[in-house]
Amino acid sequence: MKFLKQLQMEGRFIFKNWFFLIAPFIYWAGMAFWLSNEKQGGIHYYSQYIVSFYRANNEFLAIGHTLSLGVIFLASVLAIRRDKQTVLMDWTNSLPNSFLSIILAKYLSLFLYSSIFTLFFYITFIWQGYTYGESFNNLMEHGLLLAIQSQLSYGVSIALGMVLAVLISNRIVYIIVFCAWMFGTFFMEGYIIQRYSLFFLKTFHLNQFFLDASYSSDWGSRLARKETIYSQLFVFFFSLFLLAITIIKSSTDRISSFEKRKWAFFGVVTILTLASFVPYGAFWFDRVNHYEQLKSSAVNHWDEDTGETLNTVGEFYDVDSYSLVMERQGNSKIAVHSTMKIPSTENEEVLPVHFTLYPTFEVESVIWNGVETAFVKEGHLITLPQIEGQEVNTLEVHYTGTLHEWGLVYGDEKYFAFLDKGDMYFPSYIGWYPLPGDYPVFTSMQGQMETYINTIQYNRPIELNQKLPLSDFEVTLKNFGQEVFSTGHESSIEADGSQFFNSQDAKGITLFSNTGLVESKENSPFPIIAHEKNIPILQQQLDDISEVEDYFNDWLGETIQYNMKLAYIPSLTIVGADNYFLNHFDEAVFFDDSVQTYVHLTDGNLMNNTMTDLKARLLSFMLFGHRIADFSYYSEDSVVDAVAQAYLLVLYKDFYGVDWEEFDQFNGTQFYYLSTVSHINWMSSSSEMTTLDKFEELIDSHHLQYNDLVVLMVAKEIEKGNMKEIKELLKDVYQEIKINNKKPFTYKEWMTNWNRTFESGGMR
Repeated sequence: MKFLKQLQMEGRFIFKNWFFLIAPFIYWAGMAFWLSNEKQGGIHYYSQYIVSFYRANNEFLAIGHTLSLGVIFLASVLAIRRDKQTVLMDWTNSLPNSFLSIILAKYLSLFLYSSIFTLFFYITFIWQGYTYGESFNNLMEHGLLLAIQSQLSYGVSIALGMVLAVLISNRIVYIIVFCAWMFGTFFMEGYIIQRYSLFFLKTFHLNQFFLDASYSSDWGSRLARKETIYSQLFVFFFSLFLLAITIIKSSTDRISSFEKRKWAFFGVVTILTLASFVPYGAFWFDRVNHYEQLKSSAVNHWDEDTGETLNTVGEFYDVDSYSLVMERQGNSKIAVHSTMKIPSTENEEVLPVHFTLYPTFEVESVIWNGVETAFVKEGHLITLPQIEGQEVNTLEVHYTGTLHEWGLVYGDEKYFAFLDKGDMYFPSYIGWYPLPGDYPVFTSMQGQMETYINTIQYNRPIELNQKLPLSDFEVTLKNFGQEVFSTGHESSIEADGSQFFNSQDAKGITLFSNTGLVESKENSPFPIIAHEKNIPILQQQLDDISEVEDYFNDWLGETIQYNMKLAYIPSLTIVGADNYFLNHFDEAVFFDDSVQTYVHLTDGNLMNNTMTDLKARLLSFMLFGHRIADFSYYSEDSVVDAVAQAYLLVLYKDFYGVDWEEFDQFNGTQFYYLSTVSHINWMSSSSEMTTLDKFEELIDSHHLQYNDLVVLMVAKEIEKGNMKEIKELLKDVYQEIKINNKKPFTYKEWMTNWNRTFESGGMR
């Protein structure tokens, strides 16, 4: 009863202060305004954004929650100094309460006060999230996890503020507490954790909501769940430890008969605090050691002396088919039996065989044509001795391993590949199955503070795709409880619950899973993998793809041959994949569903051209596959990128009837050469000039790159009425690039075709 009276009195002291009374309402109003603004009008200028409720919420917490910690710090210091330093409160020392009950009452009153902030956050989180279209069940679950983290953050801040107020009796404590507040949040994140990549110190960050954190509610948050639990366990006991120091220091002013008991209690709390750090410390010790093991297997991407890019993609031999049986043996552990059919080359009786596997996988046995053989494993490369070959050879590999691959890429935390409960990402380029050649999975790059490794830097998966042979794939997954998706052509579920995937004439196969994903093959010429709420949106945007395909087939004289999928999924930034055109893996186009691109049009209006960008990417992939990204990056004089965009120029002008000025919708996308044609008005010297004159002036008066010239040449001839001739030209070029596999395709070769079509030369 006396404790409740003390608690009631402490609560009155808090709410009698008008600042503490209105602070939670300011917090609530700020959060509501922030999230509403991000949803309705947060984009005011041209750029590419990750537009997501969870990102907006995380950004608010990184700032708003940190500011609320300042309020809690101030209240904690005043709660202690009110009794110790205020003469008017001396009478409280005569109350028949122990210092244990007094300090606990102060702490509990502050903890309950801070819970008002958390309650307002939780309500606003669900309310605003629902207006964003997020699932109510997901909001409840994710909001609860954030609320727990929020309250633990308040708890340790209260304990820290109280212990500083007890230990420092002078008014300088306010400055010390302010410094502790800033050091434990913004300074620790920006100048210690991020700058020096000391991510194991995250548990000492008072906020735990970082400015540069992953904005994902799925892969990002779930993969970090184990680390978060260990961190929260330590923070809880560390709060008790600080509270114990406050109680011990406060009780030294009063003679007590419980001196030994008091110090015994402090000893127990100290031991528990140290013990609570063990799981978190062991977790990070294993993580860092594993990361160093991955770094040791990486090869340099740059020549340190010359600065030139090194060739990190070797040569590959043919593989007719793969048969892969993967069994899940634990949360992240797999066992794989791989069977490869390898044809012998002509007049080759003895073969040196080597292949690539993920560096940390353990190879149990290698069987060549039914005979187990010795092998040498060096990092990612497994080499067999000189062995005799047959007309068709069989290579069987049994191996096991775990995949939960954390790493750093330019100071950001990434997960290169993983299998964790219902989440999975096994990209083909990491070598989860044998790759027929020498392909270092990781390349290293020197950052400002340390060396980083990556799997897909500088378009390596595209180059890998170009060099890999075409093979048939059969993949069987056993003991996988979740539905797994793939870049394969077909999939089915067997009677025993196994999942089966197969592809014919493919370069690789990627497996992934994420909560809420579905695969739809309706109302689209290719399968779409996305969250169910996004399927109708994508189908609506792509409903005329079949008509576009017929349009191209009509004048190209060829039936466009392609096998592709669209994986419109979240969290690609978590796996290190960029949000741009580099996301062409195997036979699929990967696109992060949180990416939104905005552009200012000529009339001054702001347009969301995300779907314009995505649709153009899909059409380019249908026409040319991986060639666009590969050639445009690795050949400086290649104009394949612009030539590919010329086909889209014809499509949008002839099929859709788009005006030249409307091509400004391609600003900010991969197809920026298309936007060049929209410059004819604002770059012309006179508004009275004809459109044709404007094109001629734009071509002649500016030092344009070859890629810009190619698109403008096509646009000019279309404006002159030579659409038929342009189609004939592009038909011939398509034969050279796609059918005859011409690489690269230079501006000189373009002009050769151009002059053959337009006898007068048509252009310089």
